[in-house]
Amino acid sequence: MFITSAYILKRLYTSIGGLAAILVVLLWLTQSLKFIEVIVHHNVSLHGYISLIIFLLPDLFVKVAPVCTLIGGILAFSKLTLDNELQVMQALGKSPWQILKPGMILSASLTVGLILLNIFVIPNSFRAFRHQEFQLRNQFSSSIVREGAFNVVRGLTIFVEKRKTAREFEGIFIYDIGEHNQKQKKPYILLAKEGTLKKIDDQYVLVLYNGVRQEKDKNNTIQLFKFEELVYNLNKFTTIVNSRSMKPYEKDLKELFQASNEKVEDPKLQNRLEAEGHQRILLPFLCLLNILLVALVMVVNRPSRRMRRRRIVYLILSGILFQWLILNLLQIQLKFKFAIPFAYILVISLITTGIVILRKGSTHHPLQRLLDRCGI
Repeated sequence: MFITSAYILKRLYTSIGGLAAILVVLLWLTQSLKFIEVIVHHNVSLHGYISLIIFLLPDLFVKVAPVCTLIGGILAFSKLTLDNELQVMQALGKSPWQILKPGMILSASLTVGLILLNIFVIPNSFRAFRHQEFQLRNQFSSSIVREGAFNVVRGLTIFVEKRKTAREFEGIFIYDIGEHNQKQKKPYILLAKEGTLKKIDDQYVLVLYNGVRQEKDKNNTIQLFKFEELVYNLNKFTTIVNSRSMKPYEKDLKELFQASNEKVEDPKLQNRLEAEGHQRILLPFLCLLNILLVALVMVVNRPSRRMRRRRIVYLILSGILFQWLILNLLQIQLKFKFAIPFAYILVISLITTGIVILRKGSTHHPLQRLLDRCGI
């Protein structure tokens, strides 16, 4: 019995684990492409980029795990049916519950793991991701001064004709409307043949060489001032906003439910906070529900090669329907207060019913007749 259970567990683990790894990598690469502009426009190293997007992995795994449990279970038991292994196990006297027991252990472990990830890991990973992304997007980089383009920030315009190195430029044009100068508040233009970007006392400055400063006096006469070297402070370019708002997915469960119980001016925000909290608790249980669904259709029901494809289609549609139903119940809870209790009752009752049907042999024949009538 142990050998058979280990064999089924290995099949399930291979199917679910392999599918989860493929989907997580594909989704991770897709999400990572959205942050390529962080490298291009903010001069971020490859190590910094990877350390940013690595925080997306836990959430992606939690999202794909229920789907992978459903499809992986279908693939594993479908292969057992095609190889007549499932029929041999049933002929040897193994009950559906004994056949599914390894799957129940795997899906229960996965459910507990997903709940722990949702409670302890994902809020912290999202918080770290958002913090690092915020710092990268707001920190100053020499790549902000792009070659052959007008770079405009807070009333300051910089144009660079040619970039010699990462911090050395040729043909520099600067137009400053003078808002930061409280004494003059006059616009002026700086033209220089060369310039170097430097960091002095934690501030970025642009050292200009062999240039001219143009500005108008009180009589609107243009005044020219030649210089060999001029230090221009880039405070306007380097200002970083230190505060940012926290998104619902960055908050832990205590913060989500505490905020949702308080009076919030925005009802939509309150709805999102409460839905996010209950979603973290409920969605992991879809792993158990999906594996039970697979067992009821492919194990309790009579094994059939002819009906295999139709059963796979019905199982996938049923899994999608349950997940869609639960997500929608969580979203409409602000208008209909019964939605969240109904979602919990629905999930618990379906899992309980599935376990009872599997364990009680007297329910197998009625279920088989029902599925036959439905053409499954």
